[in-house]
Parts: sequence; structure tokens; C-alpha cells
Amino acid sequence: MSNPPGYGKFTLGYDCDENPKDAKPRRALKSAARAGEAVLEIDEGAVRDIMARLARVEGQVRAVQRMLDERRDCHAIVQQLGAARTALERATAQLMVSSLAQCIRSAKNGADEVEIQKLMATFTKLL
Repeated sequence: MSNPPGYGKFTLGYDCDENPKDAKPRRALKSAARAGEAVLEIDEGAVRDIMARLARVEGQVRAVQRMLDERRDCHAIVQQLGAARTALERATAQLMVSSLAQCIRSAKNGADEVEIQKLMATFTKLL
């Protein structure tokens, strides 16, 4: 199945100069998913936004680790944990909304009802 413009499939890729044995993993880039595996088909802008949110979460979690090492104030640590949780919840919601929106767009072209039901069940579990 071909993706509409602005949509992609994401899996891990590898960077290497000359020798494939020296290849190093890199961030997810456009490519085909493994056989039989569901494919994430959402707008490239949504992927960038979600990745930015996750990078913020990563920074917040590292800050919490530093604060714990430094034995900082409990209230400040809990506040930072709350911020990380909220950012992760927003990234999750953005992913789900983008996926549901893509299913709705695809529904006009005969989308897979099973996939829509799976997304709805996942979304319901988050509530």
C-alpha cells in the first residue's frame, strides 16, 4: 500500500561509511516495516512533534535522576516527575489522535475496520 504525500513508514536504519560491519544504528527513518508488522502511517509533522515531546520527556527524566543524586527537595523532584508524566501523556495523545485521523481519512477509501477498532480500544485504555 502506498502512502499519501507527507506520510511515512518508520523503522530503524543504520549509518555506515564504507564497511557495513561498522554500521551504527541511527534514529528511525522512512523505510518499510517488518513483514506482518503494523505500519505507523501519520503525517511527518506529527512525527516531528511527537519526537520533540519525547526528547523533552527524556531531558526531564534525566533532570529527575540528577535531582535524586543531588538529594534535592522532594517537592521539586515530584514537580519535575509530574511535568515528565504530562509531557509523555501529551505525546501519547498526539500519537493516538494522529493515528485515528489517518484511519478516518483512509475510511473514505475503504479503511480496515479491524484497525480502527484496535485504535479505539487502545485509546479507551488510555482514558
